[in-house]
Amino acid sequence: MIDLVRESPGAHNFISAIDNSGIKIRDNYYRGSLLLAPDSITTGWPPVSMSDLRVEHLEALFALQPEVALLGTGAEHQLLARELQLATYRRGVSLEVMSTPAACRTFNVLISDDRRVVAGLLSLVAT
Repeated sequence: MIDLVRESPGAHNFISAIDNSGIKIRDNYYRGSLLLAPDSITTGWPPVSMSDLRVEHLEALFALQPEVALLGTGAEHQLLARELQLATYRRGVSLEVMSTPAACRTFNVLISDDRRVVAGLLSLVAT
């Protein structure tokens, strides 16, 4: 288990730990892929892996109106498919792509700075 924070940095969602059991947000574990914003958690986000990721999945992330958008690609960093890069570019949104543990750490740093960050997080293990 990777512990990320000991205390809540405010009234918004924060990720306290991540491991193969899931992502711990506040006191609850979430398994599978999810969309996370400072004020909302959407479970059941359809992509299980990067090969499942489609433009409509990114549109669900962008619909949450992020100032900064993160994509956690699972246990390892993976590149975004060219068609998804183009769709993101055409929309004019900056999407930072990194491993899910790195995205979780980055999410916490950005919400601590009161930034409107939204993360699409793929699970460390395929469900």
